[in-house]
This record gives sequence, structure tokens and C-alpha cells, in this order.
Amino acid sequence: MTSKAELAARAARLSERQPASRPAEAAAEPPGESQAVKPLHRAAPRAKPVRVTTDLAPQSYRGLLAYSAGLAEDLGRAKVPHVEVIRALIAELHTNPGLQETISKAVRAQLSK
Repeated sequence: MTSKAELAARAARLSERQPASRPAEAAAEPPGESQAVKPLHRAAPRAKPVRVTTDLAPQSYRGLLAYSAGLAEDLGRAKVPHVEVIRALIAELHTNPGLQETISKAVRAQLSK
């Protein structure tokens, strides 16, 4: 196992790191001639999935389970996990402007209660 002292030393080294510097050719350009401002440092994309939890009303949960069961029957599978339905909904939300508007209206209505 890693000792507390090793962890503290590693944290100190990480906190002392400077952001990546700009490339030499970008630094040589006069400030007004640059096409666009480029960020100095980009964060690495998150590699691990993010866990999200929520509380559902019992009738909403039963509806989700019933939909998943019906989908499983349509697909000829024993089961479709309800989390797959939620993932598909989120993916569709990113690409479907009509769904985005529908969800936006529903959220506004819920928040105005």
C-alpha cells in the first residue's frame, strides 16, 4: 500500500506542475494576428463512467419496468435492463431537437409547481 507520506509527496508534485506552455510558433505571432485564441491546457476526457442516482415515484418506476419488459418481449429477450432504456433516452436527447423541446417544456412545468 502507498504510505501517507508518499501520497502527500505525490500531491505536492502534482500541485506544482505548470500548465502546458504554448507552442513556439504560436508565441512568435504578434497578438493581433492570431486567428483564434487557443486554450493553454485542455483537461483529459473523463475515462470512468459517472454514476447518477435518482428517486422515482413508484408509478414512474413501474412504468419504466413495464416498458423495459415490453421491449424485451418485442426483441425476443428475457430482459432489457431499465438502465439501457435510460441510456438510450439520454443519447436520443443529445441528437433529437424535438425531444429536447418536449423535455424542456416538461422540466419547466415541473419546476414551476
